Amino acid sequence: MDDTDSQSLTGRIERRTFLGSLGGALVAAGTASGDASTVVTGAATQEDEEEDGQEDDQPDPGERITSARRIGPRDVHAQNYHMLWAYRKRQAVETLLLEPAVHDVASDWVASFEAYDPLSNDLDAISIQGTTGMSVTAERMGVNLDVTELSAEQATLSETTFKVTAENRQVAYGLVDRTTDELVGVHVTDPMDVKWERGYTNAEQLRRHQFTLGHDEVWQHLEERQWYPFVKVAEVITAYDDFPHGAVTPIAYYFETDDGGLALLSTFVDVSGDSYELLDVTRVDDFVRMSPMDIAARMTPTGDSQLGSLPVPPMDQRPQITGPQGFHNISTPPSTIEQSNWTVRWDPPVTEGAVVDASYNGETVFEDLAAMATPTGYDLPVRDGRNTREWFFPEDEPVFSGDLLYWDIHSPTFGGPGVLGKTDYPATGRHPEGFRFRTHYHTGALPNARDFHSGHRFGPYNYYINFDFYEDGVFMPSWQRQGPGYITEYLNRPERREREGPVQFYLSFWAFRPLPAGGSPEVYLFEGDEWRQPDEEFYVEGDELTQVRFTNRSSDHTIDIPLDDQSEMVVVRRHADEIGEAVRVVDAGPELEFYHPAQYVDGESIQNRDLMAWLILEAPIHEVPHPSGIATYTSLAEMNLSGYE
Repeated sequence: MDDTDSQSLTGRIERRTFLGSLGGALVAAGTASGDASTVVTGAATQEDEEEDGQEDDQPDPGERITSARRIGPRDVHAQNYHMLWAYRKRQAVETLLLEPAVHDVASDWVASFEAYDPLSNDLDAISIQGTTGMSVTAERMGVNLDVTELSAEQATLSETTFKVTAENRQVAYGLVDRTTDELVGVHVTDPMDVKWERGYTNAEQLRRHQFTLGHDEVWQHLEERQWYPFVKVAEVITAYDDFPHGAVTPIAYYFETDDGGLALLSTFVDVSGDSYELLDVTRVDDFVRMSPMDIAARMTPTGDSQLGSLPVPPMDQRPQITGPQGFHNISTPPSTIEQSNWTVRWDPPVTEGAVVDASYNGETVFEDLAAMATPTGYDLPVRDGRNTREWFFPEDEPVFSGDLLYWDIHSPTFGGPGVLGKTDYPATGRHPEGFRFRTHYHTGALPNARDFHSGHRFGPYNYYINFDFYEDGVFMPSWQRQGPGYITEYLNRPERREREGPVQFYLSFWAFRPLPAGGSPEVYLFEGDEWRQPDEEFYVEGDELTQVRFTNRSSDHTIDIPLDDQSEMVVVRRHADEIGEAVRVVDAGPELEFYHPAQYVDGESIQNRDLMAWLILEAPIHEVPHPSGIATYTSLAEMNLSGYE
């Protein structure tokens, strides 16, 4: 596709069509009524159902357990923090599965999900959960339909809601001693059915599914089976092959296999013109590599069950995203947090995650800080020393160099839940006191991730976005990815690959207004020799020597941001029609034009001006074992304050 074709294609994606697809995605992400709060409330109802609790004769958890807290990146060496999340999660799952009662439950699952939090006192909090099957009923104009009896034409006669039941979901919780790999706490919940709705509930969605299901290579996998439709977030955040941002939508279908398992049909459809084109169809049988079921099948527990003999892990010592019945354990902090010399104000997520303003010792540090986008690329070319803009977007336009890219959003409507809560860090020998403001997003899942946490997790993602503040003026933003997204479509099907670079690579785009002591800053850049003041907007690659500094010209208030070889920074003037000020997805024009913060570098002066700074974190997830879900990749950054006494 040449430049002329690309421009004309982008031009054909009219605002009406764009917003129509957005509305469709919003409905697909929620229930038929499209109300996110309804879904979350429904989840809360299930969470509040009585859980099979601790028996009278079970031991109480001792102080080692009840005093354990979630740890942060300064509780251990930074490299060890990465290692905990990358390796201990898998080990903790294996230890939990060696418990015979847990192994018996997990061996019957057809879909699963796992969660992990490293705790103080050398403990790992782990949970695994799964379901034994799926049933689906279609509803149209108040009439229930048996999906196994529908033809493709009957399935798409009119707008339809699919009512899905994931059957017999159980959660196994464990506490594992990190030193001995012994289980010190365990609990298994009673089975419960988890319900949600998907469907095509407006004319645009219906037309797309009529087109897709009308192809034999699609319908042959669904005919006479339990199945339901799934759309991640449509074309609004997608680039595919040589098509630009906004031209191609993913459309997928979960279905029951012949042996009672769960599989998915992944398709991509060009929706940019008046007529559609089916670009690809791939069957996916494994949503992750090394699921709890896979691990269970490879081991044989020995010894007697300890269920009932060990303490039940308390709620605060379970993984935060699965604490109550496998759902999120949410304790929303006040919108203004005053602690550890910091004043932090946050606004709820829309599409860019929580938006944070911060002051230290009463003086402004930054405003409007948010994780604006998580670009997720598949089947990339070899990097060859290029920066991320040149590597991902070599033509300097919103056309990806690989096969598939999502500019993921962070929204409670598209999976959420958003804000989880606040974790306090007491002073230790390693660091002063502080706290973490923690958020979590399952981009593409239902609100509160009812589907994702029931094992229906191909396509959507699993991100922690954390804000750590310390009493000594250190702020550490971090981004953590668990997957799986679409990676097994490429890992398990080599024929899907056409390029020699990584199978998958992430970027995390953070934007903020640097305002040391409230003023438009002077900007300095250190690249190994001396500090200099750039006159114009810039894009800099990081290494172990590079730093960016923002300072107040009338005082000593200074913000230093050290970079490394997996981070970059862009500093530009702030404009209303650019992402950072414009709202992701909601503002259609800036969204369709967006691809990388470096696109906004165009020579404007930056000294003592109103600026937008972009911190770009790289995530080479192919460097962790089993990157499709069981291992977590962690990206860390740091801001250091001085002159704020």
